[in-house]
Amino acid sequence: MNPSRRVTDAPTRVFHALLALGFGLAWLTGDADDWRALHVALGYGIAGLLSAWLLYQFFGPRPARWALLLRRLGSGPAWLREALQGSGAARPGFWRQGQNLLLAALPLTLLLGLPLLLLSGLVTYQEWFGLEEAMEEVHEFFANSLGLIALLHPTLLLLSSWQRGQNLLRPMGSGKLPGAGPDLVRSDRRAVAALLAAGLVLGTGWVWTQEQAAMPMGEHGHRGERGHPEDDDD
Repeated sequence: MNPSRRVTDAPTRVFHALLALGFGLAWLTGDADDWRALHVALGYGIAGLLSAWLLYQFFGPRPARWALLLRRLGSGPAWLREALQGSGAARPGFWRQGQNLLLAALPLTLLLGLPLLLLSGLVTYQEWFGLEEAMEEVHEFFANSLGLIALLHPTLLLLSSWQRGQNLLRPMGSGKLPGAGPDLVRSDRRAVAALLAAGLVLGTGWVWTQEQAAMPMGEHGHRGERGHPEDDDD
């Protein structure tokens, strides 16, 4: 058997998979009134998932924390200066370093943008402060922008894997990379991953049923469409 080493634990992989699935479903149901309750439930589910991830940054193992990713991005300004000046093109590994920086920047941008997407969606749905129309535009902007990033990230991973002859998707699948050496993550923590998945599924399912029950029969729009007098005149 070829040697391998563990580089990501199960909670990190489950978080990644659930976030991709939840965001994809939320994006697909965003414009479908018949699926509005599910769309809202997915938004709350993603918010809960991000909260759990934030806690894991403080209490999880050090290699699973994103401080390592931020340190990797620390070389970004220097790389960009070299690229703009044209002085780094001849340096071995210069363009591969640029690829690695982009691969690190895309998920970080997605995670930073998600709270703004969720907040704008919440303000729109709850019709807070009379800002629902403006926030609806903001919500749509972030949904489309982050959706593009979510598609670009795996596309770039596939292209880089083909270029380097190495499966860069493997750490988020099996959690391991081929090659000898110590495991970066000693324990897979599958119980934590199972609790995360179960909590998200149960919580999202509960919100979905509550939202469905709150909507009048045959009406699946947002709160601003519920019980308006003009609806009764038709």
